[in-house]
Amino acid sequence: MPSFSLSDLLTRAAVLFPTHLFLFTEEQKLTFAESEAQVVALASGMVAMGVKPGDRVLLVMENRLELPLLTLAATRAGAVFSVLTSQITRESFERIVGQCEPALVLLDEKRADLSSSAGSARVICVDSALAELKTAPASALPKPAGGDELAFLVFTSGSTGMPRGVMLSHANVGFVTQAIMQRLQYQETDRIAVFLPLSFDYGFYQIFYALMRGSALFIGRPEMSGPELPRLLARHEITVLPGVPTLFAGLIKMQSWRPVALPQLRVLTNTGDHLPLPHIRLLQQLLPAARIFPMYGLTECKRVSIMLPEEIDAHENSVGRALDGTEVWTESPEGQHLPTGTVGEFIVRGPNVGLGYWRAPEETAKRYRFLPDGTRLLVTGDYGAVDAAGFLHFHARSDFMIKHKGHRMSPVEIEEAACRLPQVVAAGCIKDEAQDKLCLFLSITGECPEDAVIYQGLMAFLERAKVPDRLIYLDELPRTANQKVDRKALRALLTAPTA
Repeated sequence: MPSFSLSDLLTRAAVLFPTHLFLFTEEQKLTFAESEAQVVALASGMVAMGVKPGDRVLLVMENRLELPLLTLAATRAGAVFSVLTSQITRESFERIVGQCEPALVLLDEKRADLSSSAGSARVICVDSALAELKTAPASALPKPAGGDELAFLVFTSGSTGMPRGVMLSHANVGFVTQAIMQRLQYQETDRIAVFLPLSFDYGFYQIFYALMRGSALFIGRPEMSGPELPRLLARHEITVLPGVPTLFAGLIKMQSWRPVALPQLRVLTNTGDHLPLPHIRLLQQLLPAARIFPMYGLTECKRVSIMLPEEIDAHENSVGRALDGTEVWTESPEGQHLPTGTVGEFIVRGPNVGLGYWRAPEETAKRYRFLPDGTRLLVTGDYGAVDAAGFLHFHARSDFMIKHKGHRMSPVEIEEAACRLPQVVAAGCIKDEAQDKLCLFLSITGECPEDAVIYQGLMAFLERAKVPDRLIYLDELPRTANQKVDRKALRALLTAPTA
C-alpha cells in the first residue's frame, strides 16, 4: 500500500469531485478543480523562488480563502508549512523564525510589521504573493513527500511559555483523518463552516476532512461567531459546525433569545475545552436535528477520543472512546499502569502520536516516551480515568489544576456545575493567589441574579470546599486566539485597577 501524502488529497478530490464547491467565503467560491489548478501554480511559483523539499514556509494571516491554497501549495512544493495566528507577538514570531529558519514567510498586509523579523527568509505580503507566485516561471514540482516524512508544524506554548513546534508526519495526518471520519461521518453533500482560526489545528484539519469527503468548506472568521452566527449558518446552508464551548455558549444564548431555523445543521463537534453536559442538553433542545460529538484531543496527537451522540445518555460527562487503532490508559506519578476507573495521567499510544517537538529534545523527552521498538507514547499531562467500557472521563489539564484550602481540584468540575444553573451560559474558574480566594467568572442571560441564588445552586452540585469565594459577572468571558476561555486574561482582571 503506498504511503499517504497530503498532496494526494486535493489531487484525488479534483478527479472525483471536479465541479463540486470546495472553498467559499461571503465573496469568493472555488471548485475542487479550480483549487487544484491554483495550488499547482502557487507551488510552481514557490519552487521558482527557491523553496526546496524540507524547507519551512511560515504563514501569518487571518482566515481567508487563499490560506488553504497556500498551505497545500507549500506541501506540493515539498516544503514543511506552519500557520501562525495573525495575533502573534513580534517576540513569539522572532523565536519561531529562529527555531525553524523558514525559506519563505507569507504575511497578511496587517502584519507587514513582522517583515523585519523574518531573518533571512524571503517575505511576501499575501495579496501580492498570489500574483507574484502565479506569474513566476513554471518550475517542475518535486516528488511529493509522504509516509513518516514531516508534513507540517503546529506551534504551541511549552511548559516554559516558549513556542514549540509539534511535528506531524503525513502518516500521522492520514491515519487520524481517517479515524476521525469513521466516527463523524462527514458527507459529500456537507457544508462545513469554520469560524475558528485556521492557525488552530482543530480548525485547520477541517480542510483535510472536506478534501477526503468532497465537502464544501466555508472559511469564516472568529468575529463572525457573534450575534450574526445563526443567520450566517442559515444563509449558507451549513450542515457541520466545529466549535469550542465559548462558541456554543454564544449560539445557545442567541437561539434562546431570537431563534433561527437551522434544519440543515446536522453535526456539531466540540474540543479545545470541555463542553458542559448542560450545554449539550440545551443544544439538543434548541437544535434537535443536530448530532453532537464531544471530543478530546491534544495537538501532539490531534485527536484522542470521540463520543458518539447515541452514547451520551449512558456515559454522561465522558469524552468518548479512544480512536480505533489507538490505546489510552492512565498512569500514576511513578509511571505505574493504573487499574480501570482509577484517575491518573492519560497515556496515548497509536499512529496519531506525532514525531515530537521541532529541535527541542528536552521538551520532547518530557511529553514523548519511546519504546525499544521505536513506538512513541504521548505523556499527555492531562488527568482522568478510563472506565471498564473504554470511555474516557477527563478531569483536568495539569496546568489548570487548583490547590485551595488543602484540596486539589479541577476548574472543569466547578465550571460544569455553574453551567447547570439556568441563567449561566459560560463560566471560568481561577484562583486569586494573592487573596487565597477561588474566583468564578460568569456570563449570564437575562437579569443578573443575587449572588445568594448562584451560591445556593452551586452548593447543590459541589462539595463545600469547591464552592467559589467570589463571583464576578462579565457580558462575555475573554477568549484566546483559538476561542477558548482565556484564563490568563481572567487573572489579569483580578489585578486590574478599578475605576
